[in-house]
Amino acid sequence: MLPLDIYQTGYVVNDLDAAVARWRSTTGLDGFQYIHHVEVENGLYRGRPTRIDFSVAVVQTATMNIEFITQHDEVPSCYRDVFPKGKEGLHHVAVRSGHFDMDLARYLALGFESAFCGVYRGTRFNYIDTAASLGIMVELVEANRRAN
Repeated sequence: MLPLDIYQTGYVVNDLDAAVARWRSTTGLDGFQYIHHVEVENGLYRGRPTRIDFSVAVVQTATMNIEFITQHDEVPSCYRDVFPKGKEGLHHVAVRSGHFDMDLARYLALGFESAFCGVYRGTRFNYIDTAASLGIMVELVEANRRAN
């Protein structure tokens, strides 16, 4: 069965500070944490090695993690696949998986493609290109001690 624990919404934005300011003034959310120039190990974009220069700002609410992503370069990426430079919007929902390999195989068997995968701080992730079906991607994140 596909994982249903949606714990994050991810947005591609042009400017992290501006996005944080908009959300702070509109929703009252505060406490965003920034990770500049995210270091992904073993990054693959559609099966080919890649190094994407991007930064994120994240905040945890009582029930949801909200992530803003801005890409600094023009390397082909899962972010640019959905939003060309200058455009922004909802990019993905993230789901935790206790059976990462099995769940990934299921997405692939359904005909979806891996758009971007790698390891971040010891946790495997894989952006599944579900845009044609859902309008956004699904980020499959391995549930482990670091991800919980």
